[in-house]
Amino acid sequence: MRILARWLSGSVAAIALAATGSVPGNAAEKLDGYWIDSHGEVILNIRRCGKARCGKVAWLRKPRGPKGGPLRDFRNSDPKLQRRFVCGLYVVKGFKKQSGGTWGDGTVYIPDHGMTVSGYAQVLGRNRVKVTGYFLLPIFGSSEVWTRVNGEIPTCAEQAEMIKNDRWIEDLSVWRATRSASQKKKPAPPLAAR
Repeated sequence: MRILARWLSGSVAAIALAATGSVPGNAAEKLDGYWIDSHGEVILNIRRCGKARCGKVAWLRKPRGPKGGPLRDFRNSDPKLQRRFVCGLYVVKGFKKQSGGTWGDGTVYIPDHGMTVSGYAQVLGRNRVKVTGYFLLPIFGSSEVWTRVNGEIPTCAEQAEMIKNDRWIEDLSVWRATRSASQKKKPAPPLAAR
């Protein structure tokens, strides 16, 4: 979460794409999906929300809160919101396509600081996007490159169960292999259940 906070507070931006001349074909429209930050600390699930884009936290490398359970939004200035789980929390909201091909005009909520910033993004290729976050003016922001995540990731419910059972796996490739092996061992459901 420290990396998420660093990215969101100094370099965080909204996950959004930019259609630039360097982006082949319709790659700039391929925002929907999972994106991991450059430090491998957080994965966001970005998707359409009306005419805009929004995104929620789908995975955290360090998913435990100060009390050992799933991380909650405990730094939120609104006490009513402090019990929300960070995994599954919408942090990117209202990003709309801009005239220059970028996506912006939205907000990004930073759970580590209980604050919101502005941002925009530019597509660097099919699987990379440069995100820029800022306070007040873009000149006061910073950027980092996020990478598309291919393949399954554990749901927030699966992650909470892993934490509860003290079976947290940071390495997604290990989780995928473990899940695949356990699914192969499951017997086929009875015909009535199919």
